[in-house]
Amino acid sequence: MSSPEKKPFHVPHQLVILFAIAVLATLATYVVPAGTYNTVTVNGRKVIDATTFHYIAQTPVSPWQAFLALPGGFTKQVGIIAMIMMIAGAISIINETKCIDASIGRLVSKYKNNLYVIIPLLLGVFTLLGAMGINTPIIAFVPVALILNRSLGGDAMLGVSLVLMGLICGLGGGAFCTSSTAVAQNLVGLPAFTGWPLRIAASVVLWIVGSMFLIAYARKIRKDPTASFMYGAEDALPETPVEDVELTPRRALALVAFIVGFVFVVWGATHGWKVSDALPAVFMATAIVCGAICGFSPDKMAKDFVKGARTMASAAVVVAFATGINTILSSGHIVHTIVHALASLFTGTSTYVSALGMYISNLLINLVLCSSSSQATTVIPIFSGVGQVLGLTQQVVVQTFNFGDAFTNLVTPVSSVLMASLGIAGVSLDRWYRFAWKWLGVFMLIGGVFVVIGVATNYGPF
Repeated sequence: MSSPEKKPFHVPHQLVILFAIAVLATLATYVVPAGTYNTVTVNGRKVIDATTFHYIAQTPVSPWQAFLALPGGFTKQVGIIAMIMMIAGAISIINETKCIDASIGRLVSKYKNNLYVIIPLLLGVFTLLGAMGINTPIIAFVPVALILNRSLGGDAMLGVSLVLMGLICGLGGGAFCTSSTAVAQNLVGLPAFTGWPLRIAASVVLWIVGSMFLIAYARKIRKDPTASFMYGAEDALPETPVEDVELTPRRALALVAFIVGFVFVVWGATHGWKVSDALPAVFMATAIVCGAICGFSPDKMAKDFVKGARTMASAAVVVAFATGINTILSSGHIVHTIVHALASLFTGTSTYVSALGMYISNLLINLVLCSSSSQATTVIPIFSGVGQVLGLTQQVVVQTFNFGDAFTNLVTPVSSVLMASLGIAGVSLDRWYRFAWKWLGVFMLIGGVFVVIGVATNYGPF
């Protein structure tokens, strides 16, 4: 008698994971002693006084209170949720103008026969998009990269890597990412996008190293096609090839409008604008201008906006649930107890060890909770307190989150961007792992170096 066939293990949906965490958090309020730190005001900002932790009476959260906390996350994070959805809608309109596609096509047509020029240029474009926080929409560029990749003599692995590696180079630094850096900085009370020089430097180093990896791989498979990680597998392109997009005067003007709009966003965000209101407003205005330049009707722009915003519905629910978990922990008065316990792990160690510990923790957390906004709302409030207790600046805390949030997006099956991109390229997950693990390891080492630099330079403000 044959044994029953075993069902393959699959990673549960993010909401299932978050619900399980919420259950554990609720149970923890019955087990973990309640405690608190007193707060003091420093430069107009409330911070934890590291010397004042004390235990208080237990305040366990009932199952009904826990259920109320999960939908309650929507009202608490309405600003962040609105920001995410509106920016996604605006980016959808800009993507429909094809102004970015056309600019990439122009670069490739000029330098397609020089690997030492075209690979850094292409990777640089996707790094720039990643640094600007264009995350999920970057999936749309995978078919373009695959077709352009054929002129480089590469394989599907090289084509999809240009997009995914570039995205991670940009997100790792996170200089101007609205869904990660801006959200995290807002949670810890920092002006949006401050501290950008170190973040840009990190993305540049990652871009240089990534270019070296991809140039070496392209040369290797040009010389010996059997050395390709796709050898023996179908190098599948999308069924409907993406047409070559012409850089028309309208698209060129729309691209200029997009760049001007983004520069305005960065300027305003670093000069005291309220991120949740101002950023989506400027993105919306920029999208309308770009759409109008390209002759889009109001109806088309409205439909494109709704299409883009709709893609963020699940992210909005995840943000709300993650916030609900924090509400449960706060209501049970165990957040400060957790902060105190984490801080105690590093007692007698240097700030370098504690910062690297946060970095490693974020790398692991991101394996199962890879939404930037939801991860920020889950871990930043805790690690912010640990940073205060241990004497780390909040910019260092945010950067440990940025690196952790970005790098393991390259390996976690929970990442919709990773799985969609590999699916379009016809690259299996096991082949991707065999290809990516070496340079991913180097990327993580680089991230650790920049964390150390941040501690050594007292990376600020705060």
